[in-house]
Amino acid sequence: MGTIDTIRFSDQSIRIGQDNLYGMDNLPFRVWFKVIVAMVIVKLQKRRTRVHLSRLDEMALRDIGLTKEQADREIRRSLPLYERRIDG
Repeated sequence: MGTIDTIRFSDQSIRIGQDNLYGMDNLPFRVWFKVIVAMVIVKLQKRRTRVHLSRLDEMALRDIGLTKEQADREIRRSLPLYERRIDG
């Protein structure tokens, strides 16, 4: 079984509606634009869920099966300068 790294889009045909396109370089601009918009939306959704994760206290994190360190590591993927506030 091959890995994702071995998949080459340029070697595969892509069917969009009635068009059968061969290779990614033949895709129309509107398709590229839709893909880029979808990627941005996914990134923003992930960022939003990581912001919500940053607002959870230790007890809530334990309820979902995460430690503070695991949560902080995940949060920093979207918020690199994030530091957990020390409750005091």
